[in-house]
Amino acid sequence: MITQYLRITTYFLISFTVASYLWYHLGGANKEFVITFQNATFKNIDDTSQGGTTKSKIDYDNNSLTLSCSIENTARWPFCEVAIELTEGIKGIDLSQYHSIGLDIDYDSAVSNERVRVYLRNYDPAYSDKNDPVSSKFNAIEFAPGRGNGLHVIPMQAFQVLSWWIADYKVPIEQSGPQFDNVTIIEVATGSNVKSGSYTIKLNKVVFFGDWVSESALLRLNILLWMITAITFLGLERWRLRCNLKVVEQRTKQLRTANQKLYKKSLAFEALAFKDPLTGTKNRRAVESWLHDILEYSRDNNQPFSLLYLDIDHFKLINDSYGHHKGDEILQEFAKLVNQRIRKSDVFVRWGGEEFIIFCPGTALLGAMGLGELLRSITENYLWCDDLVITCSIGVAELEGSESFESLIQRADSALYKAKKYGRNRVEA
Repeated sequence: MITQYLRITTYFLISFTVASYLWYHLGGANKEFVITFQNATFKNIDDTSQGGTTKSKIDYDNNSLTLSCSIENTARWPFCEVAIELTEGIKGIDLSQYHSIGLDIDYDSAVSNERVRVYLRNYDPAYSDKNDPVSSKFNAIEFAPGRGNGLHVIPMQAFQVLSWWIADYKVPIEQSGPQFDNVTIIEVATGSNVKSGSYTIKLNKVVFFGDWVSESALLRLNILLWMITAITFLGLERWRLRCNLKVVEQRTKQLRTANQKLYKKSLAFEALAFKDPLTGTKNRRAVESWLHDILEYSRDNNQPFSLLYLDIDHFKLINDSYGHHKGDEILQEFAKLVNQRIRKSDVFVRWGGEEFIIFCPGTALLGAMGLGELLRSITENYLWCDDLVITCSIGVAELEGSESFESLIQRADSALYKAKKYGRNRVEA
């Protein structure tokens, strides 16, 4: 389930990342701030305040205005300008979130290819005085707009702070850079090298361009989303593994308890079981209760269970040739030989006559076949009394599903019959 959620979430994050960058690069994050007659106040200013004789006026035409001025070269710094007041007082507008300014200006000048000056005046109590208008920082650019050239888009980083202003107001170096976080006035003025004559500045459009979200912020957002998702799924996976571990531990505890019960029953079985008086092995009656429990346990817990059906080859011939006493000795020796080779968890039973069964809990067919082959080889190569050659045939079967014990032993008996049919001294399954 977590893998499915992870796949879906990954597809979502990939889609979101691609879509967000397409949205950004197709202009979805763009924003504009246009200076209009509704959000600003326009005034004409000239050098008369400094003792000059320049005359200026503003004419309005729909969405544009034209500053006309006749400059007389009588003041120390003759000029005329359009002052755009964004707010009243010292509380301005934060333009630091915009990356460019667009200026559509038509400029007629008495000087060829004359430039205009554009100031973004920023008020900061660290260096400004509300009673001194000149104390607001001069963020300045100069460019030649010409006439009919349309919108000029200029990066905000192109603005420089005027050096005379820094010197006059003794502004420390750490505060001398461009600043746009509280712009109160925008000024568009004639150039630095004017001469007497007529000048017109037609202001068609002033607009600031920015982004609702920067590309770096969008990148950080996407990285953050991926990191949160990764951490969330790692936490969920850790929680899932801990839950699975608890289930496994609980299951292990249950199996351990079941094994302990079976072990205790085995101990009780050992103490109370009936043994074959001749060979000392268990007999049928001794394993009836145990068989019921071990088969049920094997089925419920999907544990393998196998049995080996052993028969001493030509045992009747031994009895007929050497007598029943010798036959009994062979049976005792065979039982002792087998008991020395089987595990403690295996149960060895004399089933009748010269037939024996070994029950092997927790053992699959392949392992039981290996045990059978070992016992067959040991029996064949054992030094029997009177130099007799004794062999055995073995049939092996493994419990299948909900199979009954009767069916299991019948299949083992069939395998034993096949071993005898094919020449004895064999192991068949």
